[in-house]
Amino acid sequence: MSLYDVDVEHAGRRRTVWRWFLLHPPADYAWAVLAVLMWLGLAWLLKQPLMLEGVDPGARRTLFQTLATLAGATAGLTLTSVSMLINVLGKKAAPGQRELPLEKLTALHRRQIGEVFLFAIPGLGLLVVAALVAVVLEGDGPRGLWIPESVVFVLTFASVLALLRVAWALRRVLAIATA
Repeated sequence: MSLYDVDVEHAGRRRTVWRWFLLHPPADYAWAVLAVLMWLGLAWLLKQPLMLEGVDPGARRTLFQTLATLAGATAGLTLTSVSMLINVLGKKAAPGQRELPLEKLTALHRRQIGEVFLFAIPGLGLLVVAALVAVVLEGDGPRGLWIPESVVFVLTFASVLALLRVAWALRRVLAIATA
């Protein structure tokens, strides 16, 4: 198997699953929905409050405000990374010098790296909005609302998966650039 024109030994099923995860960002939402459904199902079976319904209103508000802040800051950082990535991937060697390692990437690989970053930003933006909406909808009520909380957690889980992919892409770009 070859990724970014670097030969990689096939290490069995684990490598194939990891590669599938890297190349299919929209599946993040399916994994996140599955995780939240399992959480809801387990709470329902154990006759516990769904999501964070039974948690103190102040703690819920703090959690959602913190998620909104972290998602906004991370979206800004990711957007900044995109502009830096454009400069790095677009840099060409001076005439007469040997080709830079990142110049060896194909157009497809450059697009895939860019899509990793660009896919993460809308999810983080939606998380900011959903977390703030949850804060407003729940207000100071004694019980939380499980539907907006579920939406926030789906977006949180999906954003974490997208950020794992962003970290991988940054690591790969750094490895290729310093090769």
